[in-house]
Amino acid sequence: MHPIHRASSTNKDLEATGPLEAKVTMTNKEPILFRNCRFALTCSGCPIHEHTSILIENGHVVSIGGKLPSGGKAGHVIECGEHSIAVPCMYNAHAHAAMSVLRGYYSDAELHDWLQAMWFVERRLSSREAFLGSLVSGIEMLFSGTCGFMDMYFFPGEAAEAARQLGLRARVGPVIMGDVDPYRAVEEARRYARKLLGDPLVGGVINVHSIYAAPLEAIREGHSAAVELGVPFHIHVSETRREVYEAKKRYGAFPVELLGKLGALSENTVLVHAGWIASWELGLVKEKGSSLVHCPASNMKLATAGHFPLYEAMESGINVALGTDGPASNDSLNMFSEMKIAVLLQRHSYWDTRVKAHHVLRAATIGSARAMMLPRGAGTLQLGAPGDVVVVNSVTPSALPLRRDNLEQVLVYSCEKCTPDYVVINGELVLSPEKKQQLLEEAVKAAKQLNEFIERIGPGKESKPPCSPRTACRQA
Repeated sequence: MHPIHRASSTNKDLEATGPLEAKVTMTNKEPILFRNCRFALTCSGCPIHEHTSILIENGHVVSIGGKLPSGGKAGHVIECGEHSIAVPCMYNAHAHAAMSVLRGYYSDAELHDWLQAMWFVERRLSSREAFLGSLVSGIEMLFSGTCGFMDMYFFPGEAAEAARQLGLRARVGPVIMGDVDPYRAVEEARRYARKLLGDPLVGGVINVHSIYAAPLEAIREGHSAAVELGVPFHIHVSETRREVYEAKKRYGAFPVELLGKLGALSENTVLVHAGWIASWELGLVKEKGSSLVHCPASNMKLATAGHFPLYEAMESGINVALGTDGPASNDSLNMFSEMKIAVLLQRHSYWDTRVKAHHVLRAATIGSARAMMLPRGAGTLQLGAPGDVVVVNSVTPSALPLRRDNLEQVLVYSCEKCTPDYVVINGELVLSPEKKQQLLEEAVKAAKQLNEFIERIGPGKESKPPCSPRTACRQA
């Protein structure tokens, strides 16, 4: 355990030989100084700092370097330790957080069979289970260096409350699916997102499940609402070959092509899965500035096959993000694991090693932050960036030996068991060695109640998806 004690810090100008520093708008946040970190990676592919310190003040990164100013405001000083790696936060660009209640519930089935088991439970969920599931998932994410997530699930208020209690960033909103009045559904999603405007941690998102589980009018209107409010438009697309076949048969267009015809492709659009996206559809995605989210573990577990064109997308300038999907289809929310799986799946698909560690590290940080429309600089530790920092303890045999020249490779390929000692989000210390045991006890308590719920309802299947949001359902 590394000591936390009081010391002084400042935001005065530095000499040219001193650390880099940025000026930011003043707030009441207490400064946090990470001192003597063994390594600091400011962004994917950026130079690596050694034996360095990072000062977070007013909720932003304001100084990085070996020498830091003295005098000024008092704040937290955290001694990083000899085996510490300070890295930018990762963000989970696609999750169904409350689905930790369904972890392992129906694991060995293909997507459409699996969905029927999920729908059975989801029709019986209450806000209580949604909150407890989101809390367990949020703690899991914190424990693996993830500082925020974009959620698509029922009871968004409960996901938001769990995120706030833990200090996580989140993008939440009602999921539009089933037999709904599309205009009423979008209006409810719009109202929900509008209420969150200006919230420093929890923002809105317009969630439309897919082209096959929601009315097309909801896609068109939902996208317009997202652009109007400046929030993401979040949708599953081209996840299976069945989806592509049925879209072509019913609408005469491939799924991404159909979204283009509906006017639902823009810089706000976040396309999740895209394992069966056509090569020429990538041109539409690039032209409109939309983001793609790769969820490799979930895709493999549900046997959706296809191929997510990560390399072609990134090389063409498309923003690529990384997500875990939900705890029922992964079953992990560990973004370190997801990065490794992403590289391995891509190399297996390409038959070569063109996808490197830095590609997926960028996707998990900068790419996911951009898809979630987080503040400028999120996903980096560059000057002026939001104060989102993870200090990883690399003292685990799988991550040793650690050197400057193998740092990015260790983070991507060897860090499934790496655990953060500290996590700072928006300039607030949300995870420390002292807080870990308390959070673990909360997760265990919540999991016990979730187990009681699953035992009470038992197994089952539903042939139709739940209707959401409920106030917009055509039938009660």
